[in-house]
Amino acid sequence: MISKEDIQKLAELSRIKLTDPEMESLQKDISNILDYVGQVSAVEGSAEKDVPLNHNVMREDVPYAEDSQLNASREDVIAAFPRKENDFNVVRKIIQKDE
Repeated sequence: MISKEDIQKLAELSRIKLTDPEMESLQKDISNILDYVGQVSAVEGSAEKDVPLNHNVMREDVPYAEDSQLNASREDVIAAFPRKENDFNVVRKIIQKDE
């Protein structure tokens, strides 16, 4: 189990203040995480010989058939948008700046 001194050092490095109950809880949680990482590392180390080499499995880049619905013209795409300004499609703003 990770020591209380290690938890205190981590708290100092993180610039947070912890109460005794929080330190005990973190001590338990971090120990569990480290134990799990050790288990995963042990499994991955023994299975390296059985893993095939990675290779690129992308599909070929071929155009859609002319009668395919996925082969829309630029005009079809522009016409499908509910709002347009000049030659631009207008979309709803989804990112907001917190002030």
